[in-house]
Amino acid sequence: MRNPIGVLRRNQQVRAELKAPRERLPGGRRRWIRSSMNWLIAEFGRDVLLRPIVLPDELIPTGYDGSLAAAEELCARVADRMELPSGRCALSFGLVGDGVRRPAYRGVVKEQGGRWLRGADGNEIQLAPALAADPVALAAIYAHEAGHELLLGGDRISFARRPDHESLTDLLTVFYGLGIFTANAAYERRPRPNGRGKQPLARGYLREAALSDALAYYALLRGERHPDWDRHLDPPVRRGMRNQLTILSK
Repeated sequence: MRNPIGVLRRNQQVRAELKAPRERLPGGRRRWIRSSMNWLIAEFGRDVLLRPIVLPDELIPTGYDGSLAAAEELCARVADRMELPSGRCALSFGLVGDGVRRPAYRGVVKEQGGRWLRGADGNEIQLAPALAADPVALAAIYAHEAGHELLLGGDRISFARRPDHESLTDLLTVFYGLGIFTANAAYERRPRPNGRGKQPLARGYLREAALSDALAYYALLRGERHPDWDRHLDPPVRRGMRNQLTILSK
């Protein structure tokens, strides 16, 4: 007979691991968030930080049908927000398979979903076709890959100079006002393939814990002590953000 207490503890440990940053952040996550966000301000300008945050009902059009055409249009909206010129980075929904890996380890689902490729004839963002059915995850993952184009493709950073470039790219989505999507797509529970219960799905690099802190610092820099947009965040992220913003405001 399985020990129910032991199972509960293991499940809690898995959730905690999947909500913590995927990479080690130099100096600790909160210090790293402050220094990295300040670097983004210096690199891209404070006016980007102060633009209205993007809300789900503003970005995702009414009647979004999950087709590839609708997905391409949604990505174009994200690209416009991130000031990525049309045609600078090709987009395809040709990621091999669905981008989802299901390792045996603890039954955790890890999803790739997208990737940025540098090419001799131009750079490309490849996305998994299955993302078209989930506009929040699609916006988050495309924004991350578009961030690679701005940072790596624009030669603002390199792999060697910024080994934390994946986490920095997640933070860039917050800086550009797309943090609600990145945070809400970071963790969810999906039905198991066998139909018995659900299994956790983790996305991104900062994950829920660091994204809560990042959104709090983002709000502080914008002079928002009680931002009304936090109602669009998933409850765990909203609680973490509010707690950290209270601390920062003091």
